[in-house]
Amino acid sequence: MSLQSLSIGVSGLRSHQTRLDTVSNNIANSSTTAFKRQRAVFSEELGQAILGVGRTAGGSAINPSKVGRGVSVASIDRNFSQGSLNDTGIKTDLALNGDGFFVASPKSGAASDQRRLTRAGNFTFNQNGELVTANGLNVKGWEVGEDGSANTGELKNIRFDPNAQSAAKVTTKAEVGGNLSADAEVGDTSEISSVIYDEQGKAQNVVLNFNKTADNEWEYTVKDPDGSVLGGNGANNVARGSIEFSKDGSVKSIGVNNGVAFPSSDPNGVSLPWNGSAVEGSERLKIDLSSLTQYSGSTTTKFQSQNGNSSGKLSDFQFTPEGKLQLNYTNGVQKETHQLAIGDVNNPNGLEQQGENFFTTTGASGDLQLGRAGRDLQTSVVSGALESSNVDLAKEFSDLIKAQRSYQASSQIITTADEVLNQTVQLKR
Repeated sequence: MSLQSLSIGVSGLRSHQTRLDTVSNNIANSSTTAFKRQRAVFSEELGQAILGVGRTAGGSAINPSKVGRGVSVASIDRNFSQGSLNDTGIKTDLALNGDGFFVASPKSGAASDQRRLTRAGNFTFNQNGELVTANGLNVKGWEVGEDGSANTGELKNIRFDPNAQSAAKVTTKAEVGGNLSADAEVGDTSEISSVIYDEQGKAQNVVLNFNKTADNEWEYTVKDPDGSVLGGNGANNVARGSIEFSKDGSVKSIGVNNGVAFPSSDPNGVSLPWNGSAVEGSERLKIDLSSLTQYSGSTTTKFQSQNGNSSGKLSDFQFTPEGKLQLNYTNGVQKETHQLAIGDVNNPNGLEQQGENFFTTTGASGDLQLGRAGRDLQTSVVSGALESSNVDLAKEFSDLIKAQRSYQASSQIITTADEVLNQTVQLKR
């Protein structure tokens, strides 16, 4: 029996040594970016049967009785709870607020191209403009199309060209809104202007004049500041049309007069050829007037928007909460080029630790599922911040003391068993 006690004491020493190692590792990584604390879970060793299940002569049941054979480490579990987010002010520092992992891979052709998962978002752009981890692995995502949606197919490296330029874009649509005062007298006028851009990105002004011609009716005129129309030709150098309002103040109809040398196919306003003629297929400037109102009060008409721009150079970048890389240009254009892929698994504790804050999937973790932050996953990307370790030092030091005392208690078992054996040996003397 004393020999069994020795074995039990040794199992306690081994198990509590593992617990001490686990707690010590938590304390050592209390400042490691996105570190997740671990815990050692123990289980009792299979006991030695003393009495089996049975019945006495009187028919009473006999409870099974076993003596335990010690303790062993059943598992080392990792707590994947959210760590606090600390602002760094560095735009390439990214943190996940919610479940999931950033996805990274070695460069193609490397010895192992298995995808790595990490919560540590201390990334940088390398000399090729690629977003990489602290040890040089490429951060993965998808390219974003012109419509702003990610092309969720093959994973790509997140990258951008620091010398990128935004091309000039001709203004093809301008929207006019606001109110033309119903209190205005016949003959009253109002004039507004806006900057628009030609095919080469050169800024030009367009002037829109309103003249009240009757109750609930206005005439509009589109012209350059020098008085000639954009798209006019010959004697027909002024594009005029009429706007009729309903009694509720909304636009009833918009017409184009014959003073224009080309027809307008846009029922919401006027359509003017940029090149001064009605050549089929030429760029056209459409001025949308359908949002105008006629209510009592002040006249507040204005150009609300136009879709052209001059050329521009890259001035800045940022990551959106959806994990999209957004480039900002000097001409005011913002363009989204890539979106970070966020990976998740059904059983995070089944992931295999690779060191350097990386994990890889295993059969126990389940397959890697890729999604988009804020859409496929209830997770957001926080730029300019890093997730801190979720280690609670006060709790870890408390657990350290408990593990130390348990280790001491196990060593006392061995000491006691040794004394019992010594007494047994002395019986023969």
